[in-house]
Amino acid sequence: MTDNLADRLRSLLASDVYTERGRLRSDDQLVRERVGRGLSAAAASLRALVSRWRAERVPPSTREQPFPPAAVMEPIRQAERLIRLIEDVTTAVRGLPVLGSDKVWDRVRRVGLADLIQFDWTMVGESDLLAEDLEAVAALDELDVAAFEARVRKVRQIIEDRQRFIEIA
Repeated sequence: MTDNLADRLRSLLASDVYTERGRLRSDDQLVRERVGRGLSAAAASLRALVSRWRAERVPPSTREQPFPPAAVMEPIRQAERLIRLIEDVTTAVRGLPVLGSDKVWDRVRRVGLADLIQFDWTMVGESDLLAEDLEAVAALDELDVAAFEARVRKVRQIIEDRQRFIEIA
């Protein structure tokens, strides 16, 4: 593709996807979207479990018992806390800074593109596994909240490690 034609395409698309730097940026955005999709699916599975739990286990309010028993509500509270944790990590993934500086992109291309790709694959894999495992949970009382919180924290740690890598690469 001639430079003139590539320049026209870039100006029409308001993007530089036809350059190496543009492809790296678009791949970076695709990774974020994929990780966000996995985390959103995990949160949706939890919401479905909470909804089913409320429908099946939370008794209607009566004059004698206006509030549900604490033992019935505790799994809901734990699941909602896990949902908030997942949503926080989703926000962190989607808010990762774009590697906009030419110097940063040059460093990443020269030194650690393979390492950056490894961080990305790990984030994608962890988020997809989290979604799959939460989809397999049949009922809210079967949910190992501590184990799932640890897995969400692992995704957050990968994000932080990726950011530190980019800063020092």
